[in-house]
Amino acid sequence: MNGKQTALSDDAMENKRLLFRRMHGTEDLVMADSANGSGKSLTVCYLDGLIDARRLEQTLVMYLENKQLFPAFQSNSRIRTIEEVADCLASGKTVLLFTDPAYGVAIDTLGVQLRSVDEPPSEATVKGARSGFTESLTNNIALVRYHFPAASLKVEYRKVGYLSKIEIAVLSIGGITNAEILGEVHRRIGEISEDAILGSNDIEEWITDNRGTMFPLIESTERPDRVAGALLDGRIAVLVQGTPFTLLLPFVFMQAFQVSEDYSWNYYIGSAMRILRLLSGLIGMFLPAFYVATVNFHHELVPTPLLQSIAASREPVPFPAVVESSAMMLAFEIMREAGIRMPKQVGQAVSIVGALILGQAAVQAGIVSPIMVIVAALTGICTFTLPPTVMNYVIRILQFGMTILASLLGYVGITVGIIMLLTYLASLRSFGVPYLGPVAPFDMSEMTDVIVRRPSPSRNKRPSLFRAMNPNRNRGKAR
Repeated sequence: MNGKQTALSDDAMENKRLLFRRMHGTEDLVMADSANGSGKSLTVCYLDGLIDARRLEQTLVMYLENKQLFPAFQSNSRIRTIEEVADCLASGKTVLLFTDPAYGVAIDTLGVQLRSVDEPPSEATVKGARSGFTESLTNNIALVRYHFPAASLKVEYRKVGYLSKIEIAVLSIGGITNAEILGEVHRRIGEISEDAILGSNDIEEWITDNRGTMFPLIESTERPDRVAGALLDGRIAVLVQGTPFTLLLPFVFMQAFQVSEDYSWNYYIGSAMRILRLLSGLIGMFLPAFYVATVNFHHELVPTPLLQSIAASREPVPFPAVVESSAMMLAFEIMREAGIRMPKQVGQAVSIVGALILGQAAVQAGIVSPIMVIVAALTGICTFTLPPTVMNYVIRILQFGMTILASLLGYVGITVGIIMLLTYLASLRSFGVPYLGPVAPFDMSEMTDVIVRRPSPSRNKRPSLFRAMNPNRNRGKAR
């Protein structure tokens, strides 16, 4: 696709022939000849069904009534080659082809029916903004500007893909965003060599620092208010045409336990909820492992009455604790996935009823113990408190690894697993930012807005991790 470009001709018929061949003879290509009052001809080109006919009609009327004004207004974006015309048509634009001199003008007439702005289903909130991104890039940028109406908000457009050139937008704030990180983002986007980009995850996998890790090094969100907050911290947003998910970078581990709603509540409540999510993540990752380690190796740490109760409940179970635990966690994940994939009206009911019936039947059949059902249920509920991001899935996967280590070495195995995990996380970087920051390397001044939520009047500094050009949050005095 990077071969020789074909220049537009002064012959309208030749332009139509070249364009028809470039579009591989597609039958939804419309090429209609027209003329203005002075008799100068033009060819109107578009893909049927992809454009808004009313917008096109209004544009043509404007040109016919102001035949000199309209082309002059578009002089900075004139098209000179057949390849450029084809790319514009594929993206939902209408192209007006002129002769003598030969050039084209692209008009945005995209008319595809898209859903309206609504609350994002993956990031529901009790208190806070309820608008979410849609599949329209233009609409998403407008939502960000609505939540952050500032002249310093900078939008840079890029086209990615060889066969299908998808438009993406890189958002930053002039005077705040680190120029080095922004330049690195553009460099990595420029290295993408895909035929087509079908979603933001394709962009994420191309520009991430480490493609071999399951830990997310780039955040994904559907909330424009979260994007605005990230931009104010000195981070960068990447919006992709055709998907409601926006990429935010750099991204560090502790941000996986933070949500925009933290700043919509009183800072005591917001801090308590953030700590609760962090504890829930730890319980979700380690509770099954501690259960297996305790049952297999560390009986002395359990009170005698509780130990007797556990032993009595496990007596009819024919499987080792690690098999019992892994089977219950796997069954829980299957029911959770089934509930998500089924129609919304019945998904929740099926997953809840299925869990109750399967759990009760498994206990009565002596396949699992009642205490294991409690452990599996508590583990699953704790993971539900976490934001529905990739980190949620990572924690659920790590449950199995920690449980296996616990079955081999008990608490020593869990300790080894924790050391290995922390060492690995400390080695990760997100666009040069330490993944465990500000915990490692430790920065006490920023810990007050990581584990807990800092009161808004005290948030006078931007996170130093993102190396913002202006570290101070400038605020004018109230009048």
